[in-house]
Amino acid sequence: MIKLLHTTFSAEGIDEARHLQKIVINSIETIEKELFVISSEFGDWEDSRRRIDILCLDKNANLVVVELKRTEDGGHMELQAIRYAAMVATMTFEKAVRAYQYYKEKNHIPVDNPEEAILSFLEWDEVNEEAFANDVRIILVSADFSKEITTSVLWLIERDIDIKCIRIRPQRDGNHLYFDIQQLIPLPEAIDYQVKLREKAVEQRQSRREGSRDYSKFDVTINGKTELSRNKRQTMYLVISEYFKSGISPMELMKLTRRKKWIWVDRVCNTKQEFEAEQVMNVNTYDSSRWFNEDDELLVVDGKTYAFSNQQGKKAYDLASKIFSEYPHLSGEIKKRALINYTSKLLC
Repeated sequence: MIKLLHTTFSAEGIDEARHLQKIVINSIETIEKELFVISSEFGDWEDSRRRIDILCLDKNANLVVVELKRTEDGGHMELQAIRYAAMVATMTFEKAVRAYQYYKEKNHIPVDNPEEAILSFLEWDEVNEEAFANDVRIILVSADFSKEITTSVLWLIERDIDIKCIRIRPQRDGNHLYFDIQQLIPLPEAIDYQVKLREKAVEQRQSRREGSRDYSKFDVTINGKTELSRNKRQTMYLVISEYFKSGISPMELMKLTRRKKWIWVDRVCNTKQEFEAEQVMNVNTYDSSRWFNEDDELLVVDGKTYAFSNQQGKKAYDLASKIFSEYPHLSGEIKKRALINYTSKLLC
């Protein structure tokens, strides 16, 4: 048995940009399986001084920011990575193709068709801009991590930020240099446990908000037809469905409601069962309870079937008012009802 001796990147003369970056790129599968490297030293934004060490795609078409440090404490890499993730979050498929092509050309690596290479990795037949880069994940790679970083990362994970810490330690056996690569956070064997902890924390935060739950009721008028005393969910679905029926496309409504409030499948579905049997687009994890997806709630247009989020909370009134303002020709109006009658029922 050969004993490996711990060394440091500094002692081995390994630089972050010139050496460690290349080591990680050439063995990216040891950091995470099924990653596609788009670029290194990516900085295609106004502040070009800030550069992402390695930018990747995963199989779900999410961007992955890989931040490297050769230090024993990781410095402030989690803060840098969060900043980079926010800056790259608006990347389009076309921009990713350009970045990949530039990266290949800069490193003198031949690539016949950069777009086709990315499509092949994603197993897509054609470009699907709506499903591209809906999330940005973070991977921190360092010789080790300070308590400040690990505490911050655990806190971010609890709040549904997809971030992990990979420790990479150089070790030497005489003339040979090896790298011990291990995922520290979240521990692979503890992922299910941490998911349960995160779900519990979400439930606890939700419970704390229950005391301030909004029981507002609304009267909604569209094209002269009035629906009385609708709750927030009923109000939101009524507004969306009526405007949908009037010929306003989901793409138009997404500009007002935000795209992440919609999911869809690329075929006509008449039932919830048919809808859920297909690949649901624009969401990483499909939770049936969070969408208007019953048989009579699904919205079909141009060969696709859409479902709108039922998670509007206190923003329902403002969103309905915004939609009415944007499309005045449909004569929409929303009025909040007094809560006296409803609260009296709660007290009985």
